[in-house]
Amino acid sequence: MLVRFLMLALLVSLATAFAMPDIPQARAICSVLLAMAVLATGVFASSSAIACLVRRLGLFLLAILVVPIIYMTLQLAPIPIRGSGNPIWATASAALNVPLAERLTVDIGATVRAFLHYGTAVALALIATVVALDRQRAWQLLTMLVSVAAIVSAYLLMRQTMGADGLSPGDSPMLVVTGAVPAVLGLVLSAAMTARAFEERRRVKQLSFRLATTLSFALLATFLCLSAILARGDGTGIAIAALLGVGIVLAAFAIQNWFYGVWGMASVLATAAILLLAAFTLLPVRQNTDFTIALSAHNPAATERMLQDAGQAGSGAGTYVALLPIHRDIAAPSLRERPTAAAAIAIEMGRPFLYGLLTVALLGAAALLRCSLRRRRDYVYAAIGSGAATALALLALVEDGILEFGASLLAAAMFGLAVAQSQRDTETAALPLQSTRPVSEPGRAGPTCAPTRTYGMGNALMRIGLGSIAVVLIAQTVWLLAQPSYPGGLPVEALAASQAARQSLPRAPVPNSLRGDGDLRPGRLTPAPQPAANETATSRPEIGIDPAAPTVLARALQYSPLRGDLWLMLAALSREQRSVEYDVPALLKLSYYTAPNDLALLALRLTVALGDVSVVSEPELRELVQRDVKIALTKQPSLRPALVAAYQSASAEGKGLVDNLISEWDAAALQSMRKEIRVPQAGTDSPPSNRAPGRGTAR
Repeated sequence: MLVRFLMLALLVSLATAFAMPDIPQARAICSVLLAMAVLATGVFASSSAIACLVRRLGLFLLAILVVPIIYMTLQLAPIPIRGSGNPIWATASAALNVPLAERLTVDIGATVRAFLHYGTAVALALIATVVALDRQRAWQLLTMLVSVAAIVSAYLLMRQTMGADGLSPGDSPMLVVTGAVPAVLGLVLSAAMTARAFEERRRVKQLSFRLATTLSFALLATFLCLSAILARGDGTGIAIAALLGVGIVLAAFAIQNWFYGVWGMASVLATAAILLLAAFTLLPVRQNTDFTIALSAHNPAATERMLQDAGQAGSGAGTYVALLPIHRDIAAPSLRERPTAAAAIAIEMGRPFLYGLLTVALLGAAALLRCSLRRRRDYVYAAIGSGAATALALLALVEDGILEFGASLLAAAMFGLAVAQSQRDTETAALPLQSTRPVSEPGRAGPTCAPTRTYGMGNALMRIGLGSIAVVLIAQTVWLLAQPSYPGGLPVEALAASQAARQSLPRAPVPNSLRGDGDLRPGRLTPAPQPAANETATSRPEIGIDPAAPTVLARALQYSPLRGDLWLMLAALSREQRSVEYDVPALLKLSYYTAPNDLALLALRLTVALGDVSVVSEPELRELVQRDVKIALTKQPSLRPALVAAYQSASAEGKGLVDNLISEWDAAALQSMRKEIRVPQAGTDSPPSNRAPGRGTAR
C-alpha cells in the first residue's frame, strides 16, 4: 500500500506541475502531497528500506542537498549589521514609516516560493529514491517518467507545428512548459529504456511480446522527444545538450556490452569526447558578453545589465522577476526577456553559488558514470543520472527551462532513480517497504537489496529528517496561502481614469488580486469599466475603495519593496484619501526607481504627479515627470491621450510645468493638446481615453 501511494504521489505531482498554471495553489498541491508521502515514508517504511536509503545518500550527498537550503535561509534572515543588506529595505522603511530589517533578498515572498520549489524537488527526489531501491519498481518508475516526458514532448511538438503556440488569444495552454528540458530529459530516458530492452533481448535470446512492446514504446518516445527538439528554430545548443546526455547513456551501453575493460572504456570515452568537442564547435557563441548568456539564442539586454549590477551574494532566490522592471528598456514586455538559467542563478544566488553548482553537476555526472560502469546489470539507471546532469549543465547556459516547476520535478525524479540504483547490494535478503516479499526484475528472479545490519542511529536520524522535510513543506505552503488578501483590488487603469476625471473611484472588484505577500501581477488584473461618453455627473458611481487598501498595500510592500506598481497605487490612494500617514512624493520616487520604463504605469503616474503641488515643486521629481512627458509626446504616440487626461486634471503648477516643457520642444504640439481638452461636448463628463497598453506577465 505504501509503494502504491508513493508512486501515485509521484505521478500526480508531475502531472500537476506540468498541467496546472504556475500559481501558488498548484505548488501547494504538489508540496502538500509530497509532504504526506515523505511523512508516510518516514513513519511506515521498514528499517531495511530506511537503512538502504541512508546508504545511498551518504553524508556528502546530504550536505550538497542542504547547502542551498542554508543559503536561502541566510538570504531571508534579518541582518543585524546596518548597511549589510540590500539598500532597498532602508529606503522602503523610510517611505513607509515602519522599521524594516535589512536582508540579502529583495523580495521575501519570491524567495519563500523559491525555497518551497527547491524543497518540493528534494522531497520528490527522496520519494523516487525510496521507490526505485527495488529493481522492478525502478523499471516501473522509468516507464512512468518516459511516459510523462513523451506526453509533454508531443505537446511541445504540436505547438511548434501549429505555429504561434497553436493558440488563439482567448485560449490557454494545456501544459505549462516553455523550455526544451522535458524533451531533452525524455530523450535520455527513452535511450536508456531502449538500451535496457536490447540488453534483455540479448540475454533471453528471444523477442517476447512484452519486450517488443517495450522497445516500440521506447522508440516512439525517442521519436517524439527528438522531433520536439529539432522543431525548435533556436535548438542548436539544445540539440547538443541532448546529444551529450544520450551519448553518455550509449557510451555506458557500448562499454558494458562490447568494450568492457580499461582499454575498451578508454577507447569509447575518447571517441565520445572527440565527437562532442566537434559538436561544440557548432554552438553559436555571442562575443564580448557574459558567459552565462553567451550561448543564448535571444537578446537578453536587461539580463546583461542585471548581471553587471549583481553582487556576489545575490539578490535573493526567485527575485529575477522583481528586478526585471528596473533594468528593461522602455515599453519592452517582460515576456520577450528570456534569460538563461545560469544568468538567473548568478543574479539571484551570486556567481560563487553558480560556479559551485556547475562543479557539483559535473562531478556528480562523473561519479554516476563511474557507478554505472562498475555494475554489470541495471547500469542504465546510473547512466541516466550522469547524462541528465551533463545535459542540464549545458542547458543552464542555453535557456531557462530547468527553472520551470515541472521540468525541475522531472529532473529530481530522474536523479532519485539514478541514486537508488547507483550501488549494488550483495546481500541475499529482499528489500521490503512494508512486507518481506522479495520483488525481482521482470524476466529475472532474485532479490536486490537488504542490509544485513541495521544502523539504529542512522535510521532514526533519517526518519527524523524525513519528518522535518514534511513539516517544512507544509509550513511554507500555509505561509504562502494564508497571507491576507484585499477583497476589492483596483486596477491601475481604473485609478488613472478616476484621477483624470476627478470623480469618485468606481468599484472594480478583482477578488484576491492583491495578496499580502505582494503577489499582484498586472496580467492578473481585470480591466475596469470606463465611464461612457454620455454619462452625466448624476450617474457617477459611489466611492468604492476599501479604506484599508493603503494598509494592505503597505504590508505587501514590506515583503516586496521592488514593486513599482504597488508604490504607485499606494501614492494614488494616499493622495485620493488625503492621507497624512505617507509622503506622496517619496512613494512616487520609489515607483519611478523600481519601474522606470513601465509604460503601463505612465498614465497614473503623470496624473498623480501633476495633480500634487508638493510633487511638482521638488526638483528630482520634476526631472522624472519631464521624462515621462517627453516619452508620451515624442516616443510613444499611443500615450498622448493619457498625457492629455493628466494635463486636464493637473493643478495650476502641474499645467505650468507641462506648458514650459512642451513649449521648449514644439509650441504647436502644446496648442494641439489644449484643443484636444475642449473636445468633449457640454453635458458630458468623459475625458479622453487614457488607458495605457497592458504589460506582459513575467514568467
